[in-house]
Amino acid sequence: MDDNSKYRDLFFEETDEYLQTLNDCLLQLEKDSQDSSLIDEIFRAAHTLKGMAATMGYESMAELTHHMENVLELFRSGASTIDSEIISLLLSCLDKLSEIVEDLREEKYTDFDIEDLVKVLDQVAKQNNTQDNEEEEESTFRMDEDISDTDLFVIKNAQDKEYNAFHIGVRISKDSLLKGARAFLIINRLEQGGEILQLSPSAEDLEEGNFEDRFTLIYLTRLEGSEIEETIGNIAEIEQVIIESVEKSEVAATLTVAEEVPKEEIQESNITPMPANKIEKNKDKNNAHHVNQSIRVDLSKLDSFMNLVSELVIYRTRLEDLCTDFKTTEINEHLEHVARITSELQDLVLKIRMQPVNVVFNRFPRMIRDLSKELNKEIELVIEGEDTELDRTVVSEIGEPLIHLLRNAADHGIESVEERVALGKPEVGTVKLSAYQEGNRVVITVSDDGKGIDPEAVQQSAMRKGISTEGMSPRDMVNLIFSQGFSTAKEVTNVSGRGVGMDVVKQKIIKLGGSIEVQTEVNKGSTFVIKLPLTLSIIQALLVNVGEETFALPLGVIEKVVKVEKDEILQSHNSEVYIYRNKAIPIIRVNKSLGIESERTNKHIILVLLGDQYYGLLVDDLIGQQEIVIKKLSRVLGKMREYLGATILGDGDITLILDVSNLSKDVKGEYLE
Repeated sequence: MDDNSKYRDLFFEETDEYLQTLNDCLLQLEKDSQDSSLIDEIFRAAHTLKGMAATMGYESMAELTHHMENVLELFRSGASTIDSEIISLLLSCLDKLSEIVEDLREEKYTDFDIEDLVKVLDQVAKQNNTQDNEEEEESTFRMDEDISDTDLFVIKNAQDKEYNAFHIGVRISKDSLLKGARAFLIINRLEQGGEILQLSPSAEDLEEGNFEDRFTLIYLTRLEGSEIEETIGNIAEIEQVIIESVEKSEVAATLTVAEEVPKEEIQESNITPMPANKIEKNKDKNNAHHVNQSIRVDLSKLDSFMNLVSELVIYRTRLEDLCTDFKTTEINEHLEHVARITSELQDLVLKIRMQPVNVVFNRFPRMIRDLSKELNKEIELVIEGEDTELDRTVVSEIGEPLIHLLRNAADHGIESVEERVALGKPEVGTVKLSAYQEGNRVVITVSDDGKGIDPEAVQQSAMRKGISTEGMSPRDMVNLIFSQGFSTAKEVTNVSGRGVGMDVVKQKIIKLGGSIEVQTEVNKGSTFVIKLPLTLSIIQALLVNVGEETFALPLGVIEKVVKVEKDEILQSHNSEVYIYRNKAIPIIRVNKSLGIESERTNKHIILVLLGDQYYGLLVDDLIGQQEIVIKKLSRVLGKMREYLGATILGDGDITLILDVSNLSKDVKGEYLE
């Protein structure tokens, strides 16, 4: 295990990708069982996964994948038809493989229980593959006799120089976990004593293991047949080697029209030109330079890169402030160039940090399939805009809220088949997940064509929980679903009904600097709209004064800034409010919330929108808008919920960034009542 330790991270990264590919392709195959390209892709991914596991010494993974291959081979050969039960079996195998991978990632090297799955896979394979077919396959070994005229000239030229030509066929054991490695070893040994003229399948397919169990080649050498057999016959997992001599008389009889081949194509000075398959492979390599290429980068290096760019942004701002203070004009032009380059570098690193949301989206088709079977409903998931990009930090955090929303759509939203038919709807319910960019934000929507959210049902549930709904509009009542512990489900199921989920969804999204709102119509469906910032690292902020202190507020949550007089702030019960658009907006005196003494008069209200609720932050003065770099707080400061982090301003001062969502909690004790 120690010898392979340096490859572990790469193995797990690639394994995650192959497991996801297998999941996606199997789900597509269930819908379109006639798509042979899907079957080929599944087979290649499974075969590669098996080889990787065998190379790392993870025997349970390799064995389970090997038995999966036996079933997949039935699809590829047409010996078996694809049905939902077999797809479910293969998906169960993928779940087990994922479980094994997670244990291995945590260095839990236990005996993994794959016996039951292997038995079922073997039963499926045996039912669809009779012994007669196996015996017929074992007894036949067809040599590829299709030799081009050019190759015949090369063979004749080599034979005239006292070289021998052989037609060689090799069969590798069906139980071999590393067919590609065995084929490579054979070819490597043969090339040490001669030249391979023709290879079928191609060298690339052999190296990748994309062949059943046999391959053929034409070999030019000074060795005898017995010496060739001795060279490759002792390689493990080789079941059969056939060596047939290509006689001069056979070549002469076949080669009848020598004049048709231009003489310049025949290499008189060499035994043989480069085999055609190798030429094609080299050509592919040359063309690869014109194709987009990518490399894997450790996330810690990417974070370090981001931090260095952040430092540049800070010192660029510092230099600009110094030039203004000292009225220096000599370096203005150079500073402008530095500013431009820094901005371009900043844009570049932000783009590098960006990640398509399909990293999260691609796990949901499998989840909806399993839910539809568990709930006995017909549900189709439609995904749009999966190439939309977000900062990787946001992408990694958005998965959990989306899981809650999709599960609720499947359980609460989509009706049973009988209910949908009675309402005149299609039997199959549709859940749609989409993403698109809107300015410097990304909008993600989760919608369904189900029963919608009934405000009356929400009101009844609220009354049972002792929540007053007096004076609430239907929209306000619908928004009660985001309250802590709230649920409209009449009974608890494995999917929902425990009153947890929607409040967590809202808190998570607000923590990411985003917002969520719901649009619904009874018997028509519901749509949840999530708006998220593109990045959380470098943001636009508004700098404000509270007493003698300076704070930063993320510009993304700010709706409006209003200069107010003292009499415009009204007293309501035990709190203060400001009337905005005919609504009473709760006021937060920032100096009191943060325990800052201030003898100055609060002059400005900063209206912020959290979800669909407005709050007014009362501050003393506005400094201005500035691009800032968010630095995380550590140790004791990191536990202070009032702050998102800190930033370094152009004058070198450190300024705290206010967490508006947590400040708003002090008004009513939660995000939304």
